[in-house]
Amino acid sequence: MAAITVARGRPASSSLSSTERGLLAVLRCPPSPSSSSPAVTKGLFILWAVPGQGGRPPQPPTLQQVQALVRHMAEDAQELFTFYEEDQRLAINNLCRTNHPPAWLRGPATGPTGLRGLRGPMARMAQALQDITRHQRDLNPPGAEILRRLASTHLKVRGLLSNLEGLFPAPSPLPGRRPPPSPTAPTKVFRQKLEGCRILWSYARFMAKLSAQLEARSRQEKRRSRRGSRLPVRS
Repeated sequence: MAAITVARGRPASSSLSSTERGLLAVLRCPPSPSSSSPAVTKGLFILWAVPGQGGRPPQPPTLQQVQALVRHMAEDAQELFTFYEEDQRLAINNLCRTNHPPAWLRGPATGPTGLRGLRGPMARMAQALQDITRHQRDLNPPGAEILRRLASTHLKVRGLLSNLEGLFPAPSPLPGRRPPPSPTAPTKVFRQKLEGCRILWSYARFMAKLSAQLEARSRQEKRRSRRGSRLPVRS
């Protein structure tokens, strides 16, 4: 899969699949007055990189680019949760703010292998967002703000997955393999709303922790680099 990065401007539609074109069409819809998504106000889009000439794959993303995307996603995740909680009338008694997240959103892993371990949680989150969106389509008209925000977040999760694949190529990927469905499938409307809200809360906390870890690691590396540059050169 081609790498995805955060960039300004609009992508060339010819380089996108029908799914990505549909998602970007949703993102380009004028936001409602209550919308404050950085992806809209700053004109940021998740772009599918066009393969190089001769069928060569695009240049893999840098760690700095992935870190910038994670930071943006952490802000977006918190905004989505806040909007969803209010929109679904669940902002009472901290119903959504569970201390027992799904097993795949516990973490994130620390240390040098932390980014490598993100593939599983992000694949599960992409599936969870599809489940939440499917339920919300039954409750809202097309073009509703909640659907636009869910589509935006889903595209960013797909973007991070693609960047991780570019940064850490799998030796033998398994094509067509999909993550298992959500562990619970509530049948009542309220339970579906609450389950989705708790997943979005857990996701927001997960991304906030991940962003903080990457920022701290970046600061440590900069300090080490400065100390190394100050060492006297031996003759």
